[in-house]
Amino acid sequence: MKRKLKDNSYFKDLISHWGGKEGFRVEYKLSRSKLSKDIWETVSSFSNEGGGLILLGYEERGTRYILKGVENAKQMLDDFSSTIGQKFNYCPRVDAEILAVNGKDVIAIEIKKAPKNLKPIYIKDLGPLNGGFKRVGASDIRLTDEDIRRYYMERTGTLDSQPVKGTSLKDIDTNTIRRYKNLRKLLEPEAPEIDYNDIDLLMAYSLLADESETLTVAGLILFGTESAIKRYFPAARLDIIRIKGVKWGKDRDPFLSRDLKGNLLSLRSIALDFLDRFFLIPFHSKERGDRVDENAHRKALRESLTNLLMHQNYHHSRPAQIIIYNDRVDFYNPGYSLKDPSLFKSPGSELRNPLISTVFYDINWAETKGTGLKTTMEALESEGYSLPIFNNDTRNDIFTLTLPHPAVGVTPHVTEQVTEQVTEQVTDIMDRNALIIEFCQEPRKLKEIMKYVDLKHRPHFIENVMNPLLKSEMIRRTIPDKPKSRFQKYVAVKEESEKDISSDNA
Repeated sequence: MKRKLKDNSYFKDLISHWGGKEGFRVEYKLSRSKLSKDIWETVSSFSNEGGGLILLGYEERGTRYILKGVENAKQMLDDFSSTIGQKFNYCPRVDAEILAVNGKDVIAIEIKKAPKNLKPIYIKDLGPLNGGFKRVGASDIRLTDEDIRRYYMERTGTLDSQPVKGTSLKDIDTNTIRRYKNLRKLLEPEAPEIDYNDIDLLMAYSLLADESETLTVAGLILFGTESAIKRYFPAARLDIIRIKGVKWGKDRDPFLSRDLKGNLLSLRSIALDFLDRFFLIPFHSKERGDRVDENAHRKALRESLTNLLMHQNYHHSRPAQIIIYNDRVDFYNPGYSLKDPSLFKSPGSELRNPLISTVFYDINWAETKGTGLKTTMEALESEGYSLPIFNNDTRNDIFTLTLPHPAVGVTPHVTEQVTEQVTEQVTDIMDRNALIIEFCQEPRKLKEIMKYVDLKHRPHFIENVMNPLLKSEMIRRTIPDKPKSRFQKYVAVKEESEKDISSDNA
């Protein structure tokens, strides 16, 4: 276990990499003359999460850690080495070294992340509930029942590869499989799975358990019927909530909120359609002032939705939520991010649901190298939009991405009051567009629509409200070849084109 080095460069680099301050990956302990009792809790939490570094020989004083050194470092390290193998249900993987820091001995212990098939790592005499820990910030927190259940499920594979007992091919929505093949064909016309029958297609993506007709979690969530998903995963839904304000409270607008249910291939398209009703206004213009509907903010909305559906824990007891406030959109994901948010600008990802991800990759709804958020943030920066804010709550197993609304026409020189006024104008337009599209689910006359949204100036309404909606193809005329017909009505455009959906690259 003990690392034999000619110098201490490895551990010094490790300390530098993890910031040198106590936190999610670094723990300081005094252990002046003997090992502290809580060192085993930290070994457990680092093993169960992403690994970490324990430094012995430092005294905590407020937010600072003062170098004190350890006495008889060799003996203490030998005690640690001889005890750890008997202390846990599985021996954690560790490397340790005695460092010389300013003339004093310090012990550095690197704890490796345990393989999934060995988790949870817990103190054997106490059992998993009392002796198992996870890292939350700079603290070691006991595992919950939900944590332990998740770890044991991951032992036999990923969360989305678990068989769902009682399911069969009868729980598959064949229309969704046909739709998936159409999406796949648009991208790769020669892809072999296009010609597979339903069973072979499911087997090709490992969506059937043990070559039987039992569906895996991914198979059911991706292609299942709404009733089957509701039966086996009652919390697997997506709530889109409109809050008229900037704080969670009683200002929920029931007319502009939806609880969406169904499989992922249907759910994502419905959610995109619903979000587009709010974000039709052109937040970006070319130099000449021409309207530009596509921008980095809208792409960020799609990327955030894709990540929400692709990376959540479907065994969680809470549903996913998208909460639209006056100043931001919160994407509330059941299941904390396996990748540290500080690394989101770097490529690569840790997948909670690799089977679901593979299907998303193959229809171009997600990027295959884990670079979706990286490219999204780069695009937001280049176009001058605010970057998303991340809250990775490992204690409660929740990840939240907050995407601020862009302020239309606001420069850094305007006052905060003007910014608030502009934001309020933007949200009014968002709600008005969404209300019109919802009202026009049935064909409506122009006069009816104007009365519904309480607008009276007909030329202004046509030019600044209806024409942008028509251009965005969110509504259409019932008599397109006679725009000025006295029998003219307007109706919301239903989702019809598979090609439109597939070309929307998350």
